[in-house]
Amino acid sequence: MIDRNTYKKLGAKIAYLRKSKRYSQERFAEKIDISEIYMGQIERGEANPTLEKLIAIAGALGVEMRELFTFSF
Repeated sequence: MIDRNTYKKLGAKIAYLRKSKRYSQERFAEKIDISEIYMGQIERGEANPTLEKLIAIAGALGVEMRELFTFSF
């Protein structure tokens, strides 16, 4: 079982990378074909994104997926 803190760290990293690319949450969610509400849940660590969505997120951000799990930033 994954600690909820891991979801929060993952979400914070995604939000950090998204903002560094100057995407609004709404525009980024549209780019990866999810709702803005779900994007917010991911970034707050409230949702458990599928592998498919993590691949889409990494691709849209232009990073390798392992970068999403590098929590020192």
